Formats: sequence, C-alpha cells, structure tokens
Amino acid sequence: MEEKSSLLVVDDEKGPREALRMILKGRYDVETAENAFRALEYIGKKSFDVAIIDIKMAGMDGLQLLREIKVLRPDMEVILMTAYASVETAKSALQYGALDYLIKPFDNKDVITTVEKGIAKRGEFFKTRFEIEKLQLATTELTKEIENAKNSIEKHYTNTVKALLAAIDAKDQYTRGHSERVSKFTAFLADRIGITHDKILPLEQAALIHDIGKIGIEESILKKEGPLNQSELEEIKKHPVIGSRIISSVEFLHEMVPVVLYHHERFDGSGFPEGLKGTAIPLGARLVSIADAVDAMLCNRPYRSALAMDHVRREISSMAGRQFDPEIVAVVLTGGLIECYMSLFDYQPTGR
Repeated sequence: MEEKSSLLVVDDEKGPREALRMILKGRYDVETAENAFRALEYIGKKSFDVAIIDIKMAGMDGLQLLREIKVLRPDMEVILMTAYASVETAKSALQYGALDYLIKPFDNKDVITTVEKGIAKRGEFFKTRFEIEKLQLATTELTKEIENAKNSIEKHYTNTVKALLAAIDAKDQYTRGHSERVSKFTAFLADRIGITHDKILPLEQAALIHDIGKIGIEESILKKEGPLNQSELEEIKKHPVIGSRIISSVEFLHEMVPVVLYHHERFDGSGFPEGLKGTAIPLGARLVSIADAVDAMLCNRPYRSALAMDHVRREISSMAGRQFDPEIVAVVLTGGLIECYMSLFDYQPTGR
C-alpha cells in the first residue's frame, strides 16, 4: 500500500484548521497545530511534505514561521492562508519561499489542487536530488576509473622506460649507471635554472633513455677500446636518429623525442644530427648534453681513465658557447654543481 503524503495545517483558529483537515484527511495524512510554536515542535520530530499556514496568528505569525521552516526543512513546501485584505502580503511572502497562497474562505477544489502542486514539487525536488546524487556517484566512480587508468598508464610507462634502459645496458655496458646519473643530474640542473617541477619529471625520464638509439649500433663499435675511426664515428652519430625513431612509435613517449634526437647538437651549430644552433636546440637537449658530458668525463671510458675534477671544470668552461649553452655552463661552474653531482652519487673520480 502506497504511503500517504503528510500535511501540517497551522492556524490559531479552530474553524479553518478543522475545515482543512476534513477536506484533506481522506487523501493525506493530516496533522494540525494551533500555533507556530507547536508547529515547530512537530516539524522538529517529523518531515512533512506540505504545510498550510495562516499568515495572521498570535505570538509568531505565518511569515515568521515560514522563515523558520525554510531553515529547518528547506525541502518542505509551504502554502499560506490569507484573507482578502492581506493578499498583497501573501504575494510578497512568495519571495521567502512559499509555494502559493489560499484565500479565505477557500474553495475545496483550490485547496486540493494547490496541495497536489506542493506535493508534486517536493517530489520533483527529491527526484532532482536523487539524480544529482547519482551523478555525483557516477562522477566519483569515473574519477576512480580515470585515476586507475592513469596509474596503469604510468606503470606501463615506467615499465616501458625500464625495458628500454635494460635494452641499452645489454648492448653497451658503459651505459649501465651512466643513464641514471645523467637523468638525475639533468633534473638537478633543471631545478637550479628554474624549470617548474611538473616539467622536470618528463625531462628526467627523457634523459634516462637519451642513448636508446645505441641499440642499433654494432657492439664492436660500442665496446671498442681506443678512439673510433671516421667510419665508426659516423656510425655512432646515427644513434640519436635511431633512438628518436624507436620512441616515436610509442605515443606517450612523444615528448621525449626532441631530447633524444638533439642531445648531441652543439651550441655553435657543429653538432649532429641536424646542426641546430643556439637556442634552436631544445632546452631539455641542452641540459642533457652537459649532464652527459660531465658524467662521461668523470667516469672511466674504454679508451681513457676518468678525468680529475679541475680538468672537467676547465673542459666545461672552454666549451661554453661552443659545445654547451654558456648560461647553463655558468650555473654549473658558479653553483658548485659538479661537486653536488659527485655527492649525489657518492663516488670520487679516479682521474689522472
């Protein structure tokens, strides 16, 4: 059996109060209150669908009660009762949230029609609130799904980068540790020159696989002890292009392409593969270039031993404006970044 809607009739005159109860009791669950204070007691204990309130009452009038109801039960619909003389007052009360008004003496049909309108409006209120709650729940679920998808992509991304790094290490033993150090030093440099943190992580990861193209270079060249001849140098120069092609096929690695492709460009335009010059070289590639060179000089290579720190400083300084961006060189040399770099990895060079 469907539950009846509940109504509260409030009037300090028994006649109108009881007349309304008799009109409505067959259709609805009706309670009555002889004043506003008793009405507020009832409303505090029970949620009514509609209240019918007389405007002129002793103690607290209908307008005051209306305002109190809208604080306690904002979803409750309120219909005001008024005599002809106070119709304007009733109309102005609509701005306080009243649904409508009935004029005394009221017509039974008008009473039922107005109450039905109030019940329908309250039903729409709850329907709308239910839809909003459903939407909020769906939004929460969608947010969770997006977060899960994001985490899955990031995990896939991390695993892909690790796989690429493992592939480099398997081909060129020198890169084992080198790529991680270049990556960390690049991030360190980026922070010192003021790159925002949200841009540093992608740059750090790009630096991590800057040498991925060495997968396509013959091992005999990569592991050769001693200087490379001209043909071998030309072969090794292909690795930035090879690397960029490898990662270009992976959509979420696209932003790494410029770093991988241009990390061997030189500030004076004499680098490879395209001979870019100055600031035409992407900033990320300029940072990786100097981090790559610092690590290379501080470590043993197949064809020479690690260089002393003073030697590294002189080399970096002498190549400012030629191989390296002079502004980045200034930061490296004046900020003691090479020393910081050394402590970053907790080792000392064994230079001659």
